Amino acid sequence: MLRGMSSIQIKSVLRRFLLPLFFAGFIGSTVSAKLNSVQITDQTLKAVDSCLKWKVIGTCTWLHCDLFGCRVRVSLKIGHYRPDLVVSVYPTIESHPWNEVKTVVKTAFSQIKHTLPESIRNVIEGNALEPGHSSKHISRNLRLFESDVIGHPLLDLPASYADYFCTSHTIPLIPYYSSLLDILAWRNPEFENLNLINSIPGRREIGRWPLFTWGSVYPRCGWTNQPSPPKAAAVIAQRAGDIAVNGGLLRVRIPIGRSAGHQKRWGPPALRETNGSTGTWQMIHPQKESSCEAFGTNDLWSITGWGGGKVDRKNAYLWVLWRPYKCCAKRGQVFLGSDDVHGYP
Repeated sequence: MLRGMSSIQIKSVLRRFLLPLFFAGFIGSTVSAKLNSVQITDQTLKAVDSCLKWKVIGTCTWLHCDLFGCRVRVSLKIGHYRPDLVVSVYPTIESHPWNEVKTVVKTAFSQIKHTLPESIRNVIEGNALEPGHSSKHISRNLRLFESDVIGHPLLDLPASYADYFCTSHTIPLIPYYSSLLDILAWRNPEFENLNLINSIPGRREIGRWPLFTWGSVYPRCGWTNQPSPPKAAAVIAQRAGDIAVNGGLLRVRIPIGRSAGHQKRWGPPALRETNGSTGTWQMIHPQKESSCEAFGTNDLWSITGWGGGKVDRKNAYLWVLWRPYKCCAKRGQVFLGSDDVHGYP
């Protein structure tokens, strides 16, 4: 049935089932000037045509047994990207771009901030929007951001669509990572010095060799030296996403993982910078984009650069991370194997 569906029809299915199902309670708040869950989801769905990349890639074979005997059944194996995580990057809690999450973060952090040194409290509470504005720092390119990684508010489709869409590894609105809870490691680059291999210059750079104009994933901290605020925020988003997805020694996070339920599912690979086959980014704020990309575009010869038109007045940014999935619906008690006709992604 779905073989004949266009990307526009797939988008229609998503809009028809998901928005009414989950966001009816939020509709009254859509007039707010702040970004909320409804707006994030609506803008995410506008990128389905570009970011979903839905494809039939093969078949799965199952052994189904009942009182009348056993027989072999076959189901389609499909692949597509789905919006898994929302990554916010911001200099202070007050500038957080996601309204509902800002309220939760502000309430939670107020319970623990009094245990922190005064210098750290001052930065977070807004006495310095970023280190470059302080006389204590030499370079205005040196910036400090906070970041959190939240499960995308989009729900899975009903079980009747299990043949055609994969369930997510993530749970909507679960906070998988917050730099405010990982504050010691986030503010101290030396924390990950033991990770010697990834800390080698050029090994985990965002971009293509030899034109590295973005920054490095390691050390995965809130500090970055980058003259372009949007590119600096993108580097921080990549780091926070890397911690949330790939983990790390002694990092404070909630591991991502969720039962596939009624499907046989192959989850996304480890997130890697400049590699769209592991995940792509859709900017939601300050610029609402309807396409996805991997960070690392070479903008050396561009007049405005990658960050042109993307600078936010409050220096707050928000992206949706789309990750690739492969799955097939269960057609029996025993999975016998799968046959891929096309590679994915």
